[in-house]
Amino acid sequence: ITSPKHLLQKIAEGKSRRATEATDKNGVSSRSHAFCQIRAKDSKGVLTLIDLAGSERRGDSLYHSHERQKESAEINASLYALKECVRARASNSSRVPFRNHNLTKLLRESFERDGARLCVIAAVSPNATDTEHSVETLRFATAIVGTDSQIREGETRIVVPAMKTFESRDILSPKQWDNTQLKRFLAHKKMDRVKLTDKHDGKLLMKMSVQQMRTQLFDDRDSELAKRLFDLLRLENDKISKLQRADRIKLAKARKGQS
Repeated sequence: ITSPKHLLQKIAEGKSRRATEATDKNGVSSRSHAFCQIRAKDSKGVLTLIDLAGSERRGDSLYHSHERQKESAEINASLYALKECVRARASNSSRVPFRNHNLTKLLRESFERDGARLCVIAAVSPNATDTEHSVETLRFATAIVGTDSQIREGETRIVVPAMKTFESRDILSPKQWDNTQLKRFLAHKKMDRVKLTDKHDGKLLMKMSVQQMRTQLFDDRDSELAKRLFDLLRLENDKISKLQRADRIKLAKARKGQS
């Protein structure tokens, strides 16, 4: 590597080779880990960067093809092997089981070298629909670095609203819609082919994958309409989340002004 530009080119080249596939939860889901190792000639230092493929819950991969399910199992196995190695290193164990997976074999030097340091960056989402995934990501990150025993669930606090100094909007996210509100939304979006029963509400539909919507909500099992419904609900959820976030900011400013 002769320059920062050269380094970025090499990283981009490696990224282009990364395996990705569309799943019900992610249109460009990473099906492999990205590994980049930079060695400094003068200091003999090594910087290893790994962008891990996300672990998947059983519910997320329920409707995957056999090939996708095998990939998910392999991803989860590699993440488990990584966690075991890091925790063994953190506890000063005499044996770090890096031979359990190819991913950890590549990191052998990091586990055996004195003075090696680890930094874990967890990517989470503020959207309400991604809460469960964000929590699982944070749990995995704390488990890797061995701080999961320090996590404590805080007490539930009731927030007393401040005096209204602005007109707040009475808006609900799709997960809060009842059957009537859901039908009104679908009619507005001209999704008249969605087959709803009285038990269907926004919370139930937000939990469905594209495949579940296709098989349960459309008589003709139209894949394109199922994907459109899936996207419409999430776009609406994102829009409502932004409005609610803006209201929270205004409320915080109003409280600050009263204090």
